Amino acid sequence: MMMDEVKSYIKQLSDLSTTPALLGKILSLTEDETKSTDDLCDLISHDQAMAQRVLKIANSVFFAHPGEITNIQQAVLFLGLDRIKSIAVGMTVLQIFPSPGSFRIEKLWIHSYEVAYLSSVLSESVAVTQPQECFLAGLLHDIGRIILYNLDHTRFHQIETTDTMLDQEQTLFGCTHAEAGAWFAEEVGLPTSIVTSIKYHHQPSSAPGDMLLVSVVSFAEALTRMFWPRVEDDGIWTSEHAAILLELSLTQNDLQDIGNKFVVAQGGIESFFSSME
Repeated sequence: MMMDEVKSYIKQLSDLSTTPALLGKILSLTEDETKSTDDLCDLISHDQAMAQRVLKIANSVFFAHPGEITNIQQAVLFLGLDRIKSIAVGMTVLQIFPSPGSFRIEKLWIHSYEVAYLSSVLSESVAVTQPQECFLAGLLHDIGRIILYNLDHTRFHQIETTDTMLDQEQTLFGCTHAEAGAWFAEEVGLPTSIVTSIKYHHQPSSAPGDMLLVSVVSFAEALTRMFWPRVEDDGIWTSEHAAILLELSLTQNDLQDIGNKFVVAQGGIESFFSSME
């Protein structure tokens, strides 16, 4: 079955990469109440690639720090421990995958950063139980599309970003990118809330739990299409997003403010991604 092919590829990713081992250390450390902030800083600092990426994002347009953050300790003081956890996990997961091999896949990465940014902005506007997860969930929401691309470029490029996109994926790969992303997130040991948000970001009303996080990520993706549409953007507005708008109690003024922030940040998001080596 094609679905088994996708699952086998995901298993191969987690078996062959050393990153899941590092990811496991980060997750274990962040869940251990006996460990201090210094323990996390030491772990990040001893992996040069991850430290560079965490500092890069801490200094990015996402968070608008007035000066330059030069070390992990400063990043924690400015962003907070919970947000640093999410950034470290997100950056570690991204290291599993090779650099973009085409213009289209690069745009998918940029789209993921845009959704992460908007999820983070939304978390400041609505009562999210765990706002630090919004950035991570937004960053990884379309990781399944990267998986399908890396598994088979030819099949992936047959998929058109339309209302039938999920059906096209089902036909070509035996699963949707949302399902593939959730399998990957579960395989590498990400929190259940992140797995759920990835799996149901196109169908938030079907999520069995963590509904608010799923709603925020799904709505953030729909907003990217509204504010800055691109061919690769699959944030297609549906009746579910109209319901989420009411659920989050957002006004038209709120949306305009969020849109203004996004337009200002968008150029920085593209330059931030293009500089990530």
